[in-house]
Amino acid sequence: MKSFSIFFATSLFGHAALATKLYAASYAGFVTSLNFTQSNELSTLFQTTDCGSSPSWLMLDSPNSVLYCLDEAIDAPNGTISTLRTHPDGTLTKLAQLKTPAGPVMSAMYSAPGVQERKFFVAAHYSGSSVTTYSVNPVKGLFQHEQTFTYQMAAPGPVASRQDSPHPHGVVVDPTGRFVLVPDLGADVVRVFYVNPSTGLLEPIEPLAMTPGSGPRHGVFWTPRGSNSRSEDVYFYLVQELSNDLIGFRVAYSGNGISFRKIYEGSTYGNGSSPAGSKVAEIAISPENNHIVVSNRLDNTFGPKKDSFAVFRCADASGKKAEKVSFLGLYPAYGSSPRQFSIASTQTMVAVALESSQSVAVARWDKRSGAPGTLLGEMKLDGDIPSVVWDL
Repeated sequence: MKSFSIFFATSLFGHAALATKLYAASYAGFVTSLNFTQSNELSTLFQTTDCGSSPSWLMLDSPNSVLYCLDEAIDAPNGTISTLRTHPDGTLTKLAQLKTPAGPVMSAMYSAPGVQERKFFVAAHYSGSSVTTYSVNPVKGLFQHEQTFTYQMAAPGPVASRQDSPHPHGVVVDPTGRFVLVPDLGADVVRVFYVNPSTGLLEPIEPLAMTPGSGPRHGVFWTPRGSNSRSEDVYFYLVQELSNDLIGFRVAYSGNGISFRKIYEGSTYGNGSSPAGSKVAEIAISPENNHIVVSNRLDNTFGPKKDSFAVFRCADASGKKAEKVSFLGLYPAYGSSPRQFSIASTQTMVAVALESSQSVAVARWDKRSGAPGTLLGEMKLDGDIPSVVWDL
């Protein structure tokens, strides 16, 4: 696809202090800069096709003004990773692009003590059955390929339509920065890698096996508020798309090893059964550090095409002490198929990528309940919207 961009000049540029930017990815081929004002108005600042045909995931390095974009390139033999320079007026300038295995859907940054001048980038490739790594110059947004791990299965999994092959779907770095976890929806494992501190390269170690047919998708770590990165009080929470479950583990470290002890497993619908056709999407820890927030897609819990967020308690009110995980309830997701969501703790707001509604919603973040609150604004965009991130 040829490079294409649209710039929308608005009077909002004269009131930058009263506005906040977001970036949204669309399967129609656009990455869009949005402006959200204190009067709860959303408007388009800029659009570009520089990421590729099917942008699927956005990750912002705010200190370096670099936006990382994965192009899933649906039905194509290869995807891409691009870097875009962000600018105060919302415009985006392409810095670099690299061809990858098919279907990149999530990424994360990590560091290595022995390579101080560079960062590293790891991506999960759903349709490519792969995990790739790259070394990055974070200031210039330039990167080079380092590793590709490609996986195979002897036979399809229990849910053959979704588990015909390995499907790495998520990427998460542990609190110590020494391990990278990749939930594999197709193979029912969480792949675990040790970060070589001298080179930054990933070294595969024993994966975490999950229940057959569960479909692990995305995960997140929890540590006490104010703790150091090597705290002994570390938990890992994982959402499983095919079973619609949340599962929690107590994490332990030993030398260069990491182990997991299951401490919780339950439905993202509490004691109720999952609605037919529903599937869990994203998971995050609340800014207050005491709740787990999960998006449920295609459940119509609050009416036709009105899906839900599930909220669980995982710590005390201060966020400093872990508690037994408990389901607190379901909250409106403002539309259909909430995929990635981004909580702006300093603004007490949450932005939601509503894939099937083809829109971005912004809602108040309720600190007391640790859940999304009143809808503030919504904007329709072109195509299905899988990803949205704040630029604060």
